[in-house]
Amino acid sequence: MMRKLSVKRWRIGTYELSLLALIILATLLRLALLAYDWPVTNSDEGNMGILARHVAYNGEWPIFFYGLPYMGPVEGYIAAPLFRLFGPSLFSLRVGLSPLFSSFLLCMYYLTRLLYTRGLALFIVALLSFGSYTLISNQLKAVGEYPETVLCAALISFLVVWLALSSPLLNEQARTTWKRIWLYGSLGLVVGLALWVDFLILPFVATGLLFLLLFCRRELRSPAGVALLLGTLLGALPLLLYNATAPFGRTSFNVLLDIHHSGAEQLAALPDVFFRQLTGALLISLPMATGFNPLCRASQFPYFGKPEISCILLQGGWSIGYLALFVLASLVALYTAKRLLHKSMLWTFDERREMIIQCGRLMLLICAGGTLFLFATSPNAALVPVPTSRYLICLLVATPAVLWPLWLGLQNWQRRCWYVATLRVVCIGLLLLLLVVYVAGTVRVFEEVPNVQASYDQEGALVHYLIDKGATRVYSEYWTCNRLIFHSAEQIICSALDEQLKPGLDRYAPYATIVRKTLHPAYVFPLGSRQASAFVARIHDHPSYRRSEYENYVIYLPVF
Repeated sequence: MMRKLSVKRWRIGTYELSLLALIILATLLRLALLAYDWPVTNSDEGNMGILARHVAYNGEWPIFFYGLPYMGPVEGYIAAPLFRLFGPSLFSLRVGLSPLFSSFLLCMYYLTRLLYTRGLALFIVALLSFGSYTLISNQLKAVGEYPETVLCAALISFLVVWLALSSPLLNEQARTTWKRIWLYGSLGLVVGLALWVDFLILPFVATGLLFLLLFCRRELRSPAGVALLLGTLLGALPLLLYNATAPFGRTSFNVLLDIHHSGAEQLAALPDVFFRQLTGALLISLPMATGFNPLCRASQFPYFGKPEISCILLQGGWSIGYLALFVLASLVALYTAKRLLHKSMLWTFDERREMIIQCGRLMLLICAGGTLFLFATSPNAALVPVPTSRYLICLLVATPAVLWPLWLGLQNWQRRCWYVATLRVVCIGLLLLLLVVYVAGTVRVFEEVPNVQASYDQEGALVHYLIDKGATRVYSEYWTCNRLIFHSAEQIICSALDEQLKPGLDRYAPYATIVRKTLHPAYVFPLGSRQASAFVARIHDHPSYRRSEYENYVIYLPVF
């Protein structure tokens, strides 16, 4: 008689208590950073804060992040009720992301436990509890998509593996239970929401669907498949509604294509495009996205400036190590899966389970490889590899798969061969080194808190100065405007100008209209900015404006 695969009940034990302690520690560390206004905010985050204000107080229901009709503003909807409870602030905007990070750690533990071992699962949580400036900043800054996308990637991976491991064998005719139908619907809801938030999730959606087709085909033809489809449609409903009514050529897909094509035009003007993309992706973005604490600027790498050999060795060595482990983990999983594939019609219960596990490991590796490949072949890798390294955030979900060869090297304690002992020492050393790098990154983050807090206080002082001077309708550059608007609770309305003082990027169009209708707006530019220089040339000795400097800004106030 064929047996139905059963999944053990979750039990509270030493590992679970350790997991709870690590999640509490990681969450408290991040709450402490939020309390001190770390990380430094920017205009994109100000845009999200403005959106959350409009949801909380104006009754608006935006489908997308202002100015980006392909990115669902989940973070704004999370922050809106917190604004109602505690008032609008940078802390209220960000604190709602903490449960997303805690849930991500929980998903990573159970995903790693399903595919590997409880020991590795606990190590992964310990590792991800810390991190570099880039990793922790992406987890805490409400600029849209990143905390929720990586959570959805981990949750999708966990659910498809769990459903496969707990499914009846293919030749059984057992009816799909309501519990499993509900789980399929929940999986669809997560997939739909993730697609609405950002298309960065696509590799995980595609491989997850393929995984279900391989191991859960019978259930996909049952009401469970219908639940999966309905859940996906429900989660992606805002995305579908917008694109069904969007003007021709302005769908989410068209906007993404326009962004890609604009980057491609800049790329075409550069020499050695392939090597520049490779350098940006592997020497700059990949180390940043996987936890390395960057000590070098982009200008210290080939094709981006004057190369420094120490930078190439440090960050190149990190990427080589990552890719070597990636290839080794892939070969191990492929070898085991291939061995089992030859007897697929005669699988025992344990062999089928092992095949699901090996394919689950390959799924994570394929997602990571696909994400890295898509990034490395995009214009971003060659043009702006530092800020766009955040597009690789889902590589974190594949961390257990990449580190599995090192963890595997800790096994076989019974063997006394010198080379086995040496291998074990090397694996232990590399894992400890990795943990030290992540902890050191967190220490560096806390060392930056005073500077970041001073920057936030300066921004607050600038806001109060402008309000006191009556400068509530101003022109500035993009990276200043939304910060002023949000910090002032929309007492200051700002419109962006580009470097030639032409209309710039205004995410929320009504602000530009308000400032344009103002007879005597003020002008506020960072000292040394191109906008400041252009404005000086335009109004040289003009009596209508009085110049002043305050908190690293040059301010031109109208004289009546």
